[in-house]
Amino acid sequence: MGVLGRLGSFIAGGVLGAGVGAAVAMLVAPQRGDEFVDTFERRVDQAKLAGLEAQARTEEELIRRFRAETGDPDALRDQETLTRVETAQAIADLGMAPGTGAGRDSPGV
Repeated sequence: MGVLGRLGSFIAGGVLGAGVGAAVAMLVAPQRGDEFVDTFERRVDQAKLAGLEAQARTEEELIRRFRAETGDPDALRDQETLTRVETAQAIADLGMAPGTGAGRDSPGV
């Protein structure tokens, strides 16, 4: 299994573990139904944002390595731009700012 496969497995495992941990925490914490749903949705959005940020960092690192190995500083320039635009759009769709952990309609928990 290559570096990308191992990295993908690691990221998927982290996201899955975070999801399971959040679900268990939600089940054992006393909250009203609507509070539970709001908190759960916010945490799902935070997990999605964390995944998008990790994906963007990984893609940037792989592009940097590829450029270093090929000796072409402009290699994959179009793909890099496309990746940044897609990531920014996905973050905007979540209604979150990168690095804040704050979801739409949330006070920034």
